[in-house]
Amino acid sequence: MGIEELVEGETYDVRLSARNPRGEGIGKIENVVVFVKDANARIGKIHKIRITKLYRTFAYAELVDSINNSKYFINSGSIIV
Repeated sequence: MGIEELVEGETYDVRLSARNPRGEGIGKIENVVVFVKDANARIGKIHKIRITKLYRTFAYAELVDSINNSKYFINSGSIIV
């Protein structure tokens, strides 16, 4: 899936793997980087997001809902071994 298959306004599931200094969560849908607004405390979990703006090589999104299917992560994004 590339940027051309993503649609503004559609929802997708994405695992947030990092955050930037502005507090946005960073994840990937296939090979497209997605910046998620107000997701800084939700790193390490899978979330349902809605694409708000598409650019040539990346996208912006907002949180729609959390998918709590990971028993290995806690709210801070720390891993439980």
